Amino acid sequence: MSEEEIKALLNNVGTSKAILKNEPGSLLGALLVDLMQDVTERLQKALVDRQVNTSRRNLSQSIKPGEVVYTGKEVAVGVSMDFYWKYVNYGVNGTEVNNGAPNWGPAPAQEKSFFESIRDWIPTRGVSLPPEFTSYESFTFAIMNSVKKEGQKKRPFFEDVVNNNLIQELKGPIERVMGRAIEVSIVAPWQ
Repeated sequence: MSEEEIKALLNNVGTSKAILKNEPGSLLGALLVDLMQDVTERLQKALVDRQVNTSRRNLSQSIKPGEVVYTGKEVAVGVSMDFYWKYVNYGVNGTEVNNGAPNWGPAPAQEKSFFESIRDWIPTRGVSLPPEFTSYESFTFAIMNSVKKEGQKKRPFFEDVVNNNLIQELKGPIERVMGRAIEVSIVAPWQ
């Protein structure tokens, strides 16, 4: 939200109590949604910059601003995206290679198996069947086994965007709207 948009909103809300109301539809809530839309767009750009091409669904399309949640003296808002963003961002350890990734435990139930995800991913990459393979099925199993052994290196698109610089950027417009200093914190998203 630009400085001009903030001023226009402030001129139309009336009292400072209206700005600070901790309820849905408040000026603060509208500002937070706008700021999270910007974060969403930055995350989508970071995926492109890191050349992330995922299977199953388009991870970029799944990134959306979350709902504003009002809890007493706190207001929270976030960004939602498909569960596998954390595997892309933090990596996955293989059986033979430790990529420094957290221990994720079992993956949530999915509509596609690991095999189907890889099989469907191959054409999106424009990969032709290598001559040493007799079928796309055998090629899919080879990729699947390689991923299991070597894991996946991290591509920290999330940290490219959500970091201390972002906290400082978010504080400015929120403090101007509220007319007071605030605390912005980022909750560890994968725990």
